[in-house]
Amino acid sequence: MLVSGQVRGITRQQFITQIGQQMKCLKCGWSNSDTAAYCQNCHSYLAEPPGMEALNTFKSLILGLFITGIFYLVFPMPIIRSEYWQQLFSGRISETIFALVLWSLFLIYFKWRQFRQQHRAYAAFRSQLLHDSLSNGIYVKDVDERILEISQFLQEQKVKKFQDSVIFRRVRRTLRHLKAIPKKEEITSILSYQAEIDHNRMQSGYALLNVFIWAIPILGFIGTVYGIGQSIGEFSDFIRSTNGADLNTQMRSALGGVTSGLSVAFSTTFIALVGVIPIMMLASSLRKREEDLLLSVEEYCLEDLLPNLHVRPGEEQLDDAVSGHLEQMAEFSENWRKQVSPVLESVEQHSKGLAAQVGGLQPLIQKFSESLFEVKDEMSELNQIEKNKEKSASPKTEALQDEEEFTTSNQVSNQ
Repeated sequence: MLVSGQVRGITRQQFITQIGQQMKCLKCGWSNSDTAAYCQNCHSYLAEPPGMEALNTFKSLILGLFITGIFYLVFPMPIIRSEYWQQLFSGRISETIFALVLWSLFLIYFKWRQFRQQHRAYAAFRSQLLHDSLSNGIYVKDVDERILEISQFLQEQKVKKFQDSVIFRRVRRTLRHLKAIPKKEEITSILSYQAEIDHNRMQSGYALLNVFIWAIPILGFIGTVYGIGQSIGEFSDFIRSTNGADLNTQMRSALGGVTSGLSVAFSTTFIALVGVIPIMMLASSLRKREEDLLLSVEEYCLEDLLPNLHVRPGEEQLDDAVSGHLEQMAEFSENWRKQVSPVLESVEQHSKGLAAQVGGLQPLIQKFSESLFEVKDEMSELNQIEKNKEKSASPKTEALQDEEEFTTSNQVSNQ
């Protein structure tokens, strides 16, 4: 294991103190580590800490209002002398649009910071050290120790707020379910559900930005309608109040009101459209990167985590028993080799001596075999001679027998 020795060297409570106590029990209020699933005091299940979305939204609102106040009250609006810029940013609708644009940009900034932390946690999980450690297998009995091991490794890699990272939450939940339900099909279903939950959570995080992307142009169009309505009102007032005397002066005054309203109309639309473009581009780019990160996390769980899970509770005992027997067999074979090696050496020496003796006897054996072959040849020749003699003697014996039979038959006939 990667840092199992370090985890065993300290107590669980000491480790919790080292990584920080951030999760409070809803039942007793006890502070626990973010890696804890149950309260260390009352042993009740700990709900996951709420996300940072609400806090980031509030901080973005405060920063947006602060920068808007500085822009309109301190710098640069109070010192700008250009009538064009004054008319462009003046008006309550323009100020509201400017504040919403800044609020949206700060929201994107905080979401980018969260994404960077998520990516650092993912990069830490992809390190070779953790990969080699998890490749040794994750057993049911070692689930808690593995979670602590991963937590300490991420802390050593200086990954901030890794407890809130998507990949750590998914791995921790998977290991918890491995301990509760050691079935591969259930683990696969849980990974699918968790992937869907993380994707929906990511999409919901852009809800407020989507509202702003929709609301900012709408405010620009509202400013346009307001400005055009103001212009028409000024012109209608001129028509109602006009008289024959000093018509040129009244016309100039009315045209000034009309152009002022049109300026508000077009200025608000311009600010809204220009402000929403970077928001849409940055939000789309960041959303794409977060979706790619979620896909990478899913690939990691399927490639590195799921194949290394030993879901059968008795599998680790079987592996331990097999390892123990293999160690015993290796020890027995080593002892047997040490005991038999002297005997083998003596046998080798005797075999060498016997080989030398056999080498010396080989010429004698060859001569003896040659003499045996010579005697065999002589015996074969003698047997052949005897057979020939017997064949030559057999015709004479047959002739004598015929003569005796003929003589005997004549005697019998004479009688």
